[in-house]
Amino acid sequence: MSDPKAAFAQALTRLRERVPDVSDEAVARRASAVLLPSGRRVAVNARRLGEWIGGQSVPRDFDAVLAVGLATGGVTRVDALRALWRAAHQERRATPKSGRVVVGRPPSDAAALRDRTGPSDAIDAALRDDDVRQVLLTGPGGVGKSQLAAAAFHRASADVLVWVGAGTRQSVLTGYARAWRVQVKADAGGDDEAQADLFLAWLRSTTTSWLVVLDDVDDPAELAGLWPAGDAGRCLITTRRRDASLLRPDARVIPVGMFDRDEATAYLSARLSVDPRHEPAELAALADALGRFPLALSQAAAFLIDSGVDVPGYLALLADRRQRVADLFPPSSPADEHGGTVAGAVRLALERAESLAPNAVDVLGLVSVLAPDGIPEAVLLDGGRNLPALRALHRLNLVTHHGRVEAHALVQRAARDLVPDLAAVAVAAADAIEREWATADPDTGAALHRNVEVLRSVAGEHLWDGGMHPVLRRVSRHLAGIGRAAASRDVAEELLARAVEPRDVLHLRTEAARAVGDLGDTATALARLGEIRAAAERDLGPTDVDTLWARMYQVRFRMESGLIETALAELTSLVANCGLPAAHPLRVDAEDDRTLCLGLAGDFAGARDAAIALVTVLREELGPRHARTLRVMLNVGRWVGETGDVRGAVAVFREAAEGLAAVAGHGHHDTFIARHNLAYWRAVAGDLDQAIAEFEAGTAEAETALGAGHPTTLTYRSNTAFWRGVAGDPEAVGDLAALRRVVEAVFGPDHPRVLRIRQQRADLLHRAGRREEAVAELNEVLAEMSRVQGANHPRTREAADLLAGWESPP
Repeated sequence: MSDPKAAFAQALTRLRERVPDVSDEAVARRASAVLLPSGRRVAVNARRLGEWIGGQSVPRDFDAVLAVGLATGGVTRVDALRALWRAAHQERRATPKSGRVVVGRPPSDAAALRDRTGPSDAIDAALRDDDVRQVLLTGPGGVGKSQLAAAAFHRASADVLVWVGAGTRQSVLTGYARAWRVQVKADAGGDDEAQADLFLAWLRSTTTSWLVVLDDVDDPAELAGLWPAGDAGRCLITTRRRDASLLRPDARVIPVGMFDRDEATAYLSARLSVDPRHEPAELAALADALGRFPLALSQAAAFLIDSGVDVPGYLALLADRRQRVADLFPPSSPADEHGGTVAGAVRLALERAESLAPNAVDVLGLVSVLAPDGIPEAVLLDGGRNLPALRALHRLNLVTHHGRVEAHALVQRAARDLVPDLAAVAVAAADAIEREWATADPDTGAALHRNVEVLRSVAGEHLWDGGMHPVLRRVSRHLAGIGRAAASRDVAEELLARAVEPRDVLHLRTEAARAVGDLGDTATALARLGEIRAAAERDLGPTDVDTLWARMYQVRFRMESGLIETALAELTSLVANCGLPAAHPLRVDAEDDRTLCLGLAGDFAGARDAAIALVTVLREELGPRHARTLRVMLNVGRWVGETGDVRGAVAVFREAAEGLAAVAGHGHHDTFIARHNLAYWRAVAGDLDQAIAEFEAGTAEAETALGAGHPTTLTYRSNTAFWRGVAGDPEAVGDLAALRRVVEAVFGPDHPRVLRIRQQRADLLHRAGRREEAVAELNEVLAEMSRVQGANHPRTREAADLLAGWESPP
């Protein structure tokens, strides 16, 4: 064949075709892992492999060709293949492309270069688009923007290719001047600025295709008058910035972020193939711990090779908050073709942000101790005073600000290393969260809780100076409010282990006791709350709000234990004498529980009227779409139904469910309760098919949102099975028996939910005609209910009434 390059490409294609079902990426990995006869390994990149097979380039080293041959099944005629490679290599060196001008030097390929198909395809599509003149690769320092640009540069078919380092105005002028001199093939007169002007003018007027890459634009303002323009070409820009001056109508913005999980793990696997100590599972864990940050992965791999530290040891260093980012990613183990370090990249970007807004350092300090995956902007804005700083951080890709604020965890950690007084920053962040949480809607409250949890993990020790910071008081109560009683108990006990101030201790003891009661251990909760209330009345006074919370929870669990009349009297007294505003959360809870007591005592009409009166007050005080207003509507629906207006109950629960879904979110705990009760009253009204469909949908969604073992999920499952049984499904009795075992494993055999499931199963047995079995089962359940809950408990009385109806003569 007359074309040595084509002959070599055909030979390589034949080797590649021996494994047609294997991707180029996999072939490259295999080739990189091959031990050659010489005893060495060579790194083979999938993109380069594709270029070799396509005849676009020839490898510099024959060992790379041999590695590909061995990875695809072996090479029988090594000398012949070497001869083809040598001829192609010599032809490549001797016959450069006619008429093509290449100026500048892109970075070399990283040691374990990744093919990033998504961004690469987006770049190629943008460069082909007739409406696009600039392609902007923007992202944090160290995510691989220059590598993507270099790959596009090598793929480009333009006749004039110019690579310019764009860190300063002078470097751009120098690059343009050099391009002009190469283009005119003479040492043209004039200084760099004059020659740069000539080059820019040529770009505007020429019909010769061109591509200019401006790599690492540091300050767009410095390049005023230097942006390449012309119908024959395109400009590709890499930058940390996303300023308005770059976001032009004819520019295509391509954000470049972190590797995905597969890319990050594959990078580490290829980069560390020279070190066989590392297990694949360990590399995946390391990739996740580094947030799949390309620069961090590169530096970490170099550090592991240079230091001899293994992955578990390095993960331990990462987990140690005393370790500085500069020590975890030292300059002595540099990244592939990147002049900076993780710490240096953050420091440089922060210096640029500070030039745009003097308090950018302070705002990034707040960001550094909060949740990387979403900070409500109000926490950072301080009434709008910090907006310029926040936007400066966004422009430098240190954060992403779109309503909420996000930041990479390693950027946050590097920023914490720059904070001179972490205690002051932690308290300022806690103060800001406390300020916003006081009026937050449920969705924002959930985000604030997440931020408090991160703040506790990175700087929690600073929130105890002079007592527990007020924001920590919200954590346990928030978890209880969304139905996570076990988590509420655990965090209260965790904080209690550190609390010293009497008020803090009493508050946390109260929250822990309440959670114990919510988990079904009413007797223990009552015993603890009795002690707590006595101590609170002694130390804080009987009308102190913390005392009142302990008192209210004590009354609630008296009601739960069946002491309905006692609880009703105490709640009536508490509401009358608490001295709290009508919409205060404690007073609303007390009024709501009082309404429940009225109904459980048999005064259904009184309960309905009291619930309607409370909703009326809350609509005036908080508004009809406030979550607290909608939550109280659940009691309205219940007692409307119990007074005989079943269709009215369905209407109330439909309104409450739709309102809570809009205000609190479709997956909020209160929304699930409203939807459950709506399905229940539909079933009572006789709409069994629709009710069962709603129960089944709610069960699946609750399991996803709350977890399979969450009490609300289990309640959905039991009622789904029960109403399917009422509708005639013979499998329902067995489903309830299986569910009983699940609930017993989670909560224990005496838990009220277990007893309720046993009652439902007995009911279905009776409906199926298995009367003796049903009566025996319900008698056992009734005895257990009386022992565990008390004979006067509403559920106990309900079971007793059901049994009496079965035993009465027809």
